[in-house]
Amino acid sequence: MSRSPRFLTAFEQGDIPLEGPILVIRPTEFAGLAELGAPVLEQGFAPQHHRFEAGGFSVAPTVEGRFATVLVQLTRAKAENLGNIARACQMSDGMVVVDGAKNLGIESLLKAVKKITEVNVISKSHGKVFWFEATPMPQEWLLGAQMAKNKDGFFTAPGMFSYEKIDAGSAFLAPHLAGLSGRVADLGAGWGWLAAQALGADVSEITLFEGEHLALEAAKRNITDERARFNWADVLGLPKTEPFDAIISNPPFHQGRAAMPELGVGFIQAAVKMLKPKGRFLMVANRHLPYEAALEARFRKWEMKDQNGVFKVFEASLPKR
Repeated sequence: MSRSPRFLTAFEQGDIPLEGPILVIRPTEFAGLAELGAPVLEQGFAPQHHRFEAGGFSVAPTVEGRFATVLVQLTRAKAENLGNIARACQMSDGMVVVDGAKNLGIESLLKAVKKITEVNVISKSHGKVFWFEATPMPQEWLLGAQMAKNKDGFFTAPGMFSYEKIDAGSAFLAPHLAGLSGRVADLGAGWGWLAAQALGADVSEITLFEGEHLALEAAKRNITDERARFNWADVLGLPKTEPFDAIISNPPFHQGRAAMPELGVGFIQAAVKMLKPKGRFLMVANRHLPYEAALEARFRKWEMKDQNGVFKVFEASLPKR
């Protein structure tokens, strides 16, 4: 027997009208959404965005407007969650509903909102859902979630990978980017630091492929070189493109809190499809991730260029079609 989602239980048990329009910020699953009528979804992560779009939902990477109710589903970043709650209060003409698991910090968010307004709460399925009448939230919640320069001088925002500083894996790969030429792609480009390091004199064009919409918007602010192109896309589902001379990548190996090393294998497979016959692929990975077999299966030539106690750098060429 399937379990009703936490937020749907709140609508069923609480004093929350189901009349629309209803906005859902950062949904990840289909369960319960259809019961909300025809909600508008805000989801900037391309793989999930495209799934909802294919499912017939109205979805956009960012949404503006007024709504009868706004439902906020939590991410891993507290500052992002606080900002989304504050935005929800600005956009709702009725209730704001917050839904999340314990390991996403729902308890601390509940305490923070309780200091400001009266809250209804239900505990269920290793998490909580709470709701309250839309009430102005502290301005610092909004400001804390906005894009700003980090300590290295690059525009980032909470929720992006390594938003506070340059990622150590990318920094370990960067010295190996010297000598890139022609058309280059960065798979999983994030907010653009690695791509910026790849822009040597012989690079004619660099395309940043990134699934998180806000991260790509940050990359556009961080890289103003006219040779840069920006593509909001699911790397694992890219259509056929004009082949590249070189591809670089610091691929993800987590989705949410779950370790998924197969994501990196998918990035390797994507690179094979996108490279010219004599193209080069440079990637960095955590030492414990088993990518050697995937490289052996998909390239005629590959080697480990460098390693330290945490990371390893691979270079591969001659992709197998």
